[in-house]
Order: sequence, then structure tokens, then C-alpha cells
Amino acid sequence: MSKLNISNIDLKYLKFNIKEFKSQGYTYYRIQKQLDKNNKVNVTGKSKDEVKKKYFNKLEEFLNNDITNLDVKNMTFSEFVKYYLFDIVLPSGSVKPKTLTSYEIIYRNHIKDSSIGDIKIIDLKKEHLQRYFNSLVKSNLKLSSIRTFKNFITTVLNYAVDEDYIIKNYCTSVKLPKYNNIKKNKYLTDEEIKLIFQNCKDIKLLVIIKIALSTGMRINEILALTENDFNFEDYSIKVNKTLSCCKIFEDDSSYKKQIIVTTPKSNSSIRTVYFNPNISNDIKKYISLQKEKYLKFGKKYDPDNAIFTNTTFDYINSRTLDFNLKTLFKNCNIQASGFHIFRHTSGSKLYEMGINIKTISEQLGHADTSITSNIYVHLDEEKKKDAVKHLDFIFKNV
Repeated sequence: MSKLNISNIDLKYLKFNIKEFKSQGYTYYRIQKQLDKNNKVNVTGKSKDEVKKKYFNKLEEFLNNDITNLDVKNMTFSEFVKYYLFDIVLPSGSVKPKTLTSYEIIYRNHIKDSSIGDIKIIDLKKEHLQRYFNSLVKSNLKLSSIRTFKNFITTVLNYAVDEDYIIKNYCTSVKLPKYNNIKKNKYLTDEEIKLIFQNCKDIKLLVIIKIALSTGMRINEILALTENDFNFEDYSIKVNKTLSCCKIFEDDSSYKKQIIVTTPKSNSSIRTVYFNPNISNDIKKYISLQKEKYLKFGKKYDPDNAIFTNTTFDYINSRTLDFNLKTLFKNCNIQASGFHIFRHTSGSKLYEMGINIKTISEQLGHADTSITSNIYVHLDEEKKKDAVKHLDFIFKNV
């Protein structure tokens, strides 16, 4: 391919607009240019210089007659989703790595080989989408996951509409069932908590559990904590980050898995939580032991480094703790799995103590108090049942 000589280019190719977009705290830029009747360039990037460079690379390919056209008319929906993820979203840097990882999982596991994956995007209609989502509802997938899929597909099709590839986004009119039954979240009894404290011999795991029970924090929020996040005077913790195990993509077929620190899942997740003063000494003792380990291995301790680390002082993937947690539950004869039970237990205990929903919602970092209400409403039902039992004296002699 010959080197592009701008002085010899038709001026119409040098007239283009660079548009600026903002999404989830990121700024990115785009150039869209119709080169001729059949060729359109659409490039995105993190800077104006980057999109200019990409545009001229595409222009060079076009002038040398070897540009690869986006033949939307013959693209299947699966092909278009892949194009959207790796030719539009990835180069723009407009979403977090964790979000892109989630999108890629949805594409690979639930779109690529699905009933709608092989349908041409221009032929994709409401009846195709409705049947697709109906089949997902009949499967064992959580309704919340299905709603996430619907939001993602809606986003992809909105992009296709904006680019005039299709006329209408039919996903917006797809119907999903409402939550008819409130899920009863498992939570630990006082006796079960006592058994866990007695049987947990792993100091790190025990401190993590105590923080989770006391604050209701998510496990990846806890694993991102540093010494500087703790205030031992008012027994508070600043929650302003979380760990994410992501795929860092180079392109659609090349990536590396990496644990990174990101901002929490929503603005409401950035908060100050309070822990029980009784676990203050446990936390301080653990931090002291961590400092001793740094000293032993000749490493410099930094109070801004994560305190819950592996043997090489790297971030911990929460899944690596799951085995020890499952073993602990088994030894305690507790029917539970995963760290989320400690978060549910914390919220449930606060609710049972009469703490108002708004306060519990803020402690847990819920985006809306209705989320908190829906989770713990079953506790009110249990209270009603217990209350009715107290009426036994009226009927026992009847």
C-alpha cells in the first residue's frame, strides 16, 4: 500500500467533523464520513489525534481500493454484535473493562449461537426477539440476568438505528414477566454465626467475614480495602473502589485476564459505612500482621495498598476464597454458598432491629430504597406469622 499524500487528496475527503461523546465518565471521539455511495467510514478513539489517524488509515485503504466495507445488509445479528463490541466499543474506551467483559460474555454465551444470532440484522423483528426472550424465561436463568441481556441488545440495536443500518429497534417493545414472587434470601442465624466464628481458623478469612457481617459490604469492595480506608475513631470505612476480574481485550480474539481496581458499580455504592467497634481490634491486629509480612519479605508497606492480598502481595480473586468458605460452611453444617449470605445477613439483622429502610439502603449501597424493601419484605411476612401465633390464647379453648 502506498503512503498517503494529503496534498494530492480531493478536498472533500479532508472535510470531516470530529464529534465528542461522554459515557460513564469517559470521553471519546468519532469521525463518520461517507466516502462514496457504497463506502462509509466510522471510527472512534480516546483522542482527536487517534481518530484522525484511524480515519486517514481507512481513507488510504479506500483510495487504494482495498477498504473492507461494512456490508450490513448481509450481516447476521451475531456478526453485528461482534462488530459493535470490537470495532466500536473497544477502540472508543467508552466502557469499563468489567462492563466490556460482561458484554462479551453475553455475546459469546447467549447471542453467538442463539436463535437470533443467525438472523440478518435487517430482518430481525419483534417476533424473533420475543420468542428468544420467552425461551430464556423458560430456562433456569435469573430474570435479572435476562433483563441485563435485554438492555444490552437494546443498546446494540439503538446504535444500529442511529447509524441508519436498521429502521427500528424492536427490542424496546419486547415483554418480560414481572417479579411475581419475592425471593427469600437465605441469611444466617445467631447460632450459625457463632459456629462460623468458632470454626474459622484462617485469620484473613475470619476478618473478611466479620467486616462483611458488620457492614454489609460486597466481597470485592472488601478485597479492595486499604488501611487508609479505615477510620478507627468513628469506626467507619470509606467505600470508593472495588476489585474486578476482567478480560483486557486487544481485539476480538486476543485478551488477558487481570484483576483491576475500579470505581464501584454505581454512585450509590460510593459511601461511608460503619462497623461494630467490637471487631476494631481484629482489624488492627490483622493489619499489623500484614505489615510484619511485608517486613519479613523486604517489601515496603504502603497504607494505600490492599490489605487482603495473596502470598505474593497481589490482589485476591474472590473465587480463590470460595473453596475455604465452602469447607467452613460444611464443617459448620450450614446450607449456604458464597459470600453474599453475609451481606444479606447484615441487612436482615439491621431490618429486624427496626433500622429504617433508607439507612439500611445507604449502608448496603443500594441504588434505590425499593431494592432494599424488596429484598427484606419477606421478614415482615415472618413477623406477621409470629404475631398471629400469639393469638393462640383466644382459640385454644374454643
